[in-house]
Formats: sequence, structure tokens, C-alpha cells
Amino acid sequence: MLAPLIKFPLPAALAAILCVAGCRPAAKPTTGAAPVVSSSEDGSTESSELDLDKQKYIWAIEHTAFELEKKFGAPLVASMGRQDIAAVRRFFRPGFSGVVRNPKNRTEIDLSYIREIRDAGGSEKGSSVNAGEMAAHLCSYFDDFEKVGGAKCRVLDLRADNSDPQTGNWTATLLLTGAGQDAQGAPLEFESRHILQCRFENDEAIAAHDIVVGWVVQSEKFRSSTGPLFEEVTESFGLADVDIRDNWKVKTDKVRQYYSQMAVEDFNRDGFLDIAIASANGRWRLLASRAGRAFRDATTEVGLPPWADEQPRSQAVANQVFLAAWIDFDNDDFPDLLLGDRLFHNRAGRAFEDVTDISGLRFNYNPKGCIVADYDCDGLLDLYVLHQDPPPTSESTSDAPPGWVGDDNSGAENQLWKNLGGGRFLDVTKSARAGGGRRQSFAAVWLHANHDHYPDLYIANDFGANVFLLNDGKGGFQDVSRSAGVVDFATSMGVAAGDITGNGSPDIYVANMYSKMGRRIIAHITADDYPPGVFEQIRGACAGNRLYSLRPGQTKFEEISEDSGVNQVGWAYAPALADFDRDGLLDIYAATGFLSYDRHKPDG
Repeated sequence: MLAPLIKFPLPAALAAILCVAGCRPAAKPTTGAAPVVSSSEDGSTESSELDLDKQKYIWAIEHTAFELEKKFGAPLVASMGRQDIAAVRRFFRPGFSGVVRNPKNRTEIDLSYIREIRDAGGSEKGSSVNAGEMAAHLCSYFDDFEKVGGAKCRVLDLRADNSDPQTGNWTATLLLTGAGQDAQGAPLEFESRHILQCRFENDEAIAAHDIVVGWVVQSEKFRSSTGPLFEEVTESFGLADVDIRDNWKVKTDKVRQYYSQMAVEDFNRDGFLDIAIASANGRWRLLASRAGRAFRDATTEVGLPPWADEQPRSQAVANQVFLAAWIDFDNDDFPDLLLGDRLFHNRAGRAFEDVTDISGLRFNYNPKGCIVADYDCDGLLDLYVLHQDPPPTSESTSDAPPGWVGDDNSGAENQLWKNLGGGRFLDVTKSARAGGGRRQSFAAVWLHANHDHYPDLYIANDFGANVFLLNDGKGGFQDVSRSAGVVDFATSMGVAAGDITGNGSPDIYVANMYSKMGRRIIAHITADDYPPGVFEQIRGACAGNRLYSLRPGQTKFEEISEDSGVNQVGWAYAPALADFDRDGLLDIYAATGFLSYDRHKPDG
């Protein structure tokens, strides 16, 4: 493990990458080179340590990468943003040589409301330039900027000559990005990759700036638009003051990863979408739309109790159920509401009646979400409920290691509730073979993978391999995860499905973790450094989002995220597919972030 050698605070992404190296988090901090522990199919464990020299080398790489970003990259892009050619030129050493892309090779792509000009690189070498010409080229990225909103330099890869930092010769791959506005206030941005040959012996030399011997521009992309597609309207719609927990406004020990869920529907059929919210502390809300211009709290007005137990909860109960889902279980065209652990019948959009007792719905320990579909095509909507953790037992102890990546047996099975009609549901999980295994499920989506009208089910698991269940049309499911080619990585925290490619077949977009730091680290290790299977887990921990495309007539999906440009999203959650710009094609909204403690320094 690398963790004991890291001397600076660990960002969440790096901590995750280190932990998924086949090991489980220890109850107490350890010293020395912590072993990697992997589990075999028979439950036995195997321990191994990463070679100490390689640990030291990776530490040197990571330390240097941070120094480069802070002491070299930040002042570099600041000088570029000011278009100070002389200042940029001072980053180059005597004898500098560079290569820039040929502008004639740039192509323009119309992305509806976005115009993109790109030169994605290729075999063509480009044009040789001197220090002054290279400085001018880099500053030209900001030619059309009237206002610079932000510019960043990130180290994607870093290598020392002969794997020996003492030589002072380094090769770095940089990602330079900038965003801002033109003279008319329209948004602009660029993204470019560069390979640098540098010479420096220590941190002080980096801070002196003149470290670049050679510079090759690898690729360039420039984007512009006549205006933003979205506008921030939270306050004007009356949503800024909704008392949902804000992790940025509570004490550190009060920060929670899971707290609220919401579901959107037009409950009163006035043509405008409304919002139902459930929270871990038992607080419920129904926010009714005011003709699409604002929202008002209509919770008590429609007969919903504002609190799950009619009274505010002083503390969370052991079994936290804060589900939120709309399900028209009686087909009267008015969506009924599952809120917390209660089911409410919608009375023509005017009131809600608690029908939980006759529904038969009983949820297992701490459900994490639910999705709705008529899985058996009997004309009645059914409910699929996701779970992560089994209930605690008397044998449980605080020192017991939690489940981790690659562990397919540390979680709890999901539940499939069949709608029997008359407001009654039956748990058919076992008979339908729909549990998905004892994994820690985070999200799921219904889709039609084989066009037989029976919806199939894809389950994204935070820990444990993802699961794809094919509907057999007879009330049951078949696990085809591996034959369908959609389970190569774990650590998934969201999923959406739709026909992104426009070929008439569904695509699956899965949210996973991605980290530039993680990619740097795994570039220096191989499968031979760990017991079998561990390296794949490490690589999966920063695999990035995955887009699985299904060609018509095929049964196996093809992974196309890198080629589609939708892979490197960060610490990703809850993607959504929709035609945001109304061009007839599905777009992707890919949410990111984790437990950030500073609003100005979000994680992800």
C-alpha cells in the first residue's frame, strides 16, 4: 500500500484508490507499509506488500505532481490568462524547443447550441517553434476572452528519467483548461493536452519556474456558445429556503452522505411538475408548483403529515427509511406517493390517504432507493427497492471490517414488490430471482434490452460487481451480467439508460469514480505488483464513467465511454439523460462530488 508514505492530507479520491487495492480499512491507523489483502472465492485471504522502492518512487511522483500544479501550473495559466507573453516565456529554459499543432488541421463541430473547434491530435507532427512563438501560442488560447472565469493546470502523467527522480529529468503530461466570457458575455472555454520535457532537481527549482526544455502540444479543443443553456433560478422559485440539510453549513461531525431523497411528478395534473422530499430525520415535504414559476409547501394542505411519526424526531431511528417515489398503483391517472416507509393514495390531486397497512409493503434495513415499472406487463406498476447493508446483529462490533470493492457478499439483497391490484403488494424477490445478490446497491434502472416488451433491470453497486438481470417474460429474471459485458468495474454510484447513439437500442451510462491522481498512480503499477485480481480493482476505482452501447440485434454491449468523451467525470453520482437542447438527441448530465467541507473547494 502507498498510504503510509503519503505525507500530505489524502483527498477522498486517492484514499479510495489506496483502499480498493484489495484491502479493507483498518479499525485503527497503522504504521509501516500496510499489506494488501485480497479474498479468494473460497474465502481465504492473501497478503502482499507493494515493493518498497516502488512505493518511494510513487511518493516522489505524487509529491512532485502537486508541486508542479501549485508552483508551476498555477502561475503559468495566470500568465496565459493575462496574455503576458514575456511572463510565459520565462518558464522555458535556454535551448527550448516546441511543437504546436497546425491550425489547418482543426475541424468545427456543431453541437446544437455549442460550437466546438478541435484538433484532437494525430500522427502529424506539427510545426516547430521557439520559446517566444510557443509563449504566444499558449497566450492565444485567451484571445477571445473578455473575462476569465477560471484557468487550471493539471498533471495527468509524470515520469522521471529511468524511474530515478535524482536525475532531475522529467516528462509531464499536462491538461490546461480555461473558461470565461467573450465581449458579449457569451461563454467560452478551451481544453488542451501537452507533453513537456522538464529539468529540475528539487521543489525550489520548480518554484523558480524556468524548468521546461521541450513542449509538444498534443491536442486542443475550443468551445463557444451564444449564451448559457441553463439559468440558476433556485431563489426565484422559492427553493433556496427549503430546510434540506446542507453539508456545507453543519459541523463536521454532522456531515452525512445519505440524508434526503426526492421524486418529481405532476401530482394534481395541472400540467406542472411537483417535488416530494423525504429525509433521514423523518421530515416530509410536498412542494407544489405554482404554474411553473415557483413552488410552495403543500404538505399539510393535501393531508400529508410533515413528519413520519407526526412529531419531529430528535434523532434518527435505527432503520432509516427515506424513500421517495411516485407510483400510480391503481391506474386512476393520479400518481400515488411512496414517502419514507408509507404509501399514500392520491385522491384526484386534492388529498392523500395513508394506505400502508393494506399495501403489505415492508422494507428491509435502510433501503437506499427505489424504481418503478410494470415488470410483468400485467398493467400494474411494480416497485423495486435497493439495499446496501444487512441489519446489524448482536455479533456485530465496531471493529468488524466493512465490505469493500470486489466483495459480492457484504451487502443485502434488493426487494421486488409485485402489484396485486387493490393497493396490495407482494414480495416476489426470491421467486422472481430479482435480489441481485448480497451486494451494496446504489442505483438501478429499467430498460428494454431485447425489445420483448418486458423491462430488464440493471443494478449499479457501490461495492461488488454490477448486475444485469434479463426479464424472462414469465415473472422472473436471469443474471446475464457477464455475458452482456457490463460488469467490468465496481464502485458504481448511479446509472441511467436511453438510446444515446440513436441506433434504436438502449445504452447504459454508469457513474463510477475517476481521478487524475488515481490515473497517475496506476500508471506506475502493474498486475504483477499484487495478488491476482487486485490490480483490476485498483484500476476500476478510477475507471471513470462507463457507456455501454448495444447494437441492434446483439446481446453483448460495447464499452465506448473513452471514444465518446464521457469517461472522465470525477467522483460521479446520479447521471441523467434528457434532450436538454431539444435537438432530438439525448444529452448527459453527469453529477459529481462527495463529502466536501468547503463550498469553494468541492471534491469531485
